[in-house]
Amino acid sequence: MVIRGTPENLEEITTQLSTPAPLLETLTIDVDCECSPQDGPIITTKLFDGDLSSLRKLHLQCIRTELPWRNMTNLTSFTLSYTMSGDSSVGRLLDFFEGAPRLCNIRLHFATPIFDSRRGRLVTLGYLKRMDVLGGASPSLFLDHLIIPVGAKLAVDALHPLKSLSSLWELSDFRIDVHVREDCPGIRFGGPNGRISVVPAISRAVTTCRVLESLAQLDPSKVERLRLAGGDLMQQDRCVVCRVLYPMKRLRTLTISHCKNLSRFIPYLDDVSMCPKLEELVFDARIDGEKFDVRRMIRMAETRASMLVKLKSFRIVSRDRFVQAFALKLKEYVPHVECSPRVALVTDDMDSSDEGE
Repeated sequence: MVIRGTPENLEEITTQLSTPAPLLETLTIDVDCECSPQDGPIITTKLFDGDLSSLRKLHLQCIRTELPWRNMTNLTSFTLSYTMSGDSSVGRLLDFFEGAPRLCNIRLHFATPIFDSRRGRLVTLGYLKRMDVLGGASPSLFLDHLIIPVGAKLAVDALHPLKSLSSLWELSDFRIDVHVREDCPGIRFGGPNGRISVVPAISRAVTTCRVLESLAQLDPSKVERLRLAGGDLMQQDRCVVCRVLYPMKRLRTLTISHCKNLSRFIPYLDDVSMCPKLEELVFDARIDGEKFDVRRMIRMAETRASMLVKLKSFRIVSRDRFVQAFALKLKEYVPHVECSPRVALVTDDMDSSDEGE
């Protein structure tokens, strides 16, 4: 069943739906998006006599509800968009999740509750495959109450602090991709316990520095792999990634692709207190209008080798024959060296593996 219309029409329609509908599997209630949330109709337990146990998919947009339903044992997909922030507390949202134990996909779009729940309460989303929390208040109030299963994916708004994410996953042996483009900035975490995508609500407001500052709010000391794709590594003659790299004492693999000022960044790696466990560097030096300083790269590899923090692998993506020729000298300091246009890199599309889901 799909119900769309103005607040007045929908309130009149929903009040007529007071008898049970035991075969109903999909319900969409969608108010005209031009209406503000406070003007939306109020959905109460009178809808279908409060029995929505047969539902598998529930989509609510621009309506007002206290999420009164408890027995939602068949529900697998839930979307709540553009609601009044004061209508639903964290506690009511957790009650709803507990009553829908088979939820696989959850989307909260400008519907984040702002009232906290009792401390220490935890709700397990055992079947969860994906949760998107975009816009509205900080999601940390209710994320700290959720237990996310291994392999699930969580996408949250990057404009909010990310401290709460550290309570969901222990960031050990995690891969972190920081992908910064004018049209697609964001951070992706991937590891044995799942995947988190952190995306901005308004991409134009997010810069390389802003994304990296968000990442620095977490404790990155256990991270073993980091990838930077796109963006500018330098800002006002300072390295914007250093604040993130210095605490990464266990970082073993650093991949940088299509980033501006890569050659100016390389000298910072002379400091062996930055990433002392670093074993592998992967650079994609192809970027319009910039030359890659291969000589400076060789000096950096020599410095680290002389300080007994020798690199084990260095892979460079470059079509420049001059770079390719000089890269051979790296073998004096690095056991494994590759330099060609065909060096394998992780895909530039940080969400390509999510397509079709």
